[in-house]
Amino acid sequence: MKNKKLFLLGCTVILLFLSAGSYILAENNPPKTLFFGPVISSMEGTGVLTSKSAEGSVRSIGGQTEILHFSLDTAQTSLNNVKGKDYVRVEGLKPYGNPGEPMLPFKSFVVTLPINSEVSGVSVSSVSYRPILNKLNIVANPMPVTQTQKVKQTADTEKQIKTSGGKQTTTGKNENKSYNKCKTCDSESFFPGNLVSYSTGQDNNNRYVFIKFFPMQYIPNSNRAILITDAEITVNYQSTKSRGENKK
Repeated sequence: MKNKKLFLLGCTVILLFLSAGSYILAENNPPKTLFFGPVISSMEGTGVLTSKSAEGSVRSIGGQTEILHFSLDTAQTSLNNVKGKDYVRVEGLKPYGNPGEPMLPFKSFVVTLPINSEVSGVSVSSVSYRPILNKLNIVANPMPVTQTQKVKQTADTEKQIKTSGGKQTTTGKNENKSYNKCKTCDSESFFPGNLVSYSTGQDNNNRYVFIKFFPMQYIPNSNRAILITDAEITVNYQSTKSRGENKK
């Protein structure tokens, strides 16, 4: 019985020690907080494009619009550590970027239009944003490695081993060198540099507009960023004439 009490007492002491250690680690490594500047109600001077137009002209009978409202509370944001670098996480948004480009959050929308519609463009207005005061070193999107690349890398490695008498060397041309360099890291302009992009599709009944909205804009060279907190996204489209109307 005495041994059992000593065992339980020892377990209690260990648990208290581990809890205290966890608390100390948490105090020594506090989560990073995002700090924001005042609200700015104009994109003037940023160089960021606020619209995207379709190529070519469309024969139409009157213009129409669909308006989407975007609103973001900075309380929905958090600063995550990814491989020693930063990622700004925003609730409800997904990460965006091509391989090697900064990983930024974006919002997707799908707008349903009549089947006889042609989209002439998407624009953003009534924009308000807040500068992020933190210096951010945004993590880059990972590079894809195809099966062909894996096979070639293996073959190159085996060739190097054979030519070096069984010792693996690091000499030789790196085929993926151009892919490993961040193409935007030295840029003094905002990335991605536009607030919106879109594509269209259709089925037998409707035409769809697939919109990507980029509320965060980032300057890699100076580690500065801004976050859009309010905006109106307008889809401009026309009703095209049917074949019967064209014959008339």
